Amino acid sequence: MKTNSLKRSILPIIALLLAALACSLGNPQAVETQAPEEDNPATSSQTTQPESKDSGLCSNPLYPVKVGSTWTYQSTGSVEGDYGFTDTITDVREDGFTLTSQFSELTRTQEWACNPEGLTSLTVGGGAAAGISTTQGQLDLTTKNVEGVSLPKTINPGDQWSHLLDFEGTMEMSGMSAEARGTATSNFNALGEESVTVPAGTFNAMKIHVDTVLDMQITVSGAQTPAVFNGSTDVWYAPGVGWVKAVSSSDLAGITSTNEAIELQSYNIP
Repeated sequence: MKTNSLKRSILPIIALLLAALACSLGNPQAVETQAPEEDNPATSSQTTQPESKDSGLCSNPLYPVKVGSTWTYQSTGSVEGDYGFTDTITDVREDGFTLTSQFSELTRTQEWACNPEGLTSLTVGGGAAAGISTTQGQLDLTTKNVEGVSLPKTINPGDQWSHLLDFEGTMEMSGMSAEARGTATSNFNALGEESVTVPAGTFNAMKIHVDTVLDMQITVSGAQTPAVFNGSTDVWYAPGVGWVKAVSSSDLAGITSTNEAIELQSYNIP
């Protein structure tokens, strides 16, 4: 009973950690205008990934890394209820970029690395550090031992890859302090190209399946308890646009399960 009660008391902490983790499953990606029609993947009948017009390590056919790029999403079915958010690339460097996500009462920042193999999330979700701020509290994470890639430069149906990192951090929420440390592991499998329709349009997209395990220890008032998150996500990436849809199911430390869908509402690629 005591262990179960402690697990329930840390559920908000797990929820915040999952908010941070969400971007590494596909989020790089929130907004009004679309690309010119002749270059708009939503109207193209071709599914072949186009050659990127960008140069440098951050060039990726499935995710345009440009300062000011924005994507707006709407989520349904999460443990926190329905919500929307906007992703913006706020800084691009030769070897990486910064993604900022704005929710109604939460701001999330993520650092990404660019290398010859592709784009790699450096934070839980998407550096050495990640921060999440809400009206109820603050979560600060530090990561290390980052391995693998989140989104390869070239993806063909049947390709498989993985991404792993260790993390530790502190959280202040509703007068409660907690420490968390653990490992986040994601295994990816490219299933192939298919047509997908969302409010932002109809796209020929690469469908990628992701299995994620978040294995952590959380300490509250000196009491430590293990918490394991298992999740599976199908995410669709449209060439020249980014990710346009994600459908996931998850188990939160044996306490509750979720089934969530996130769809692109609008976007703007400068």
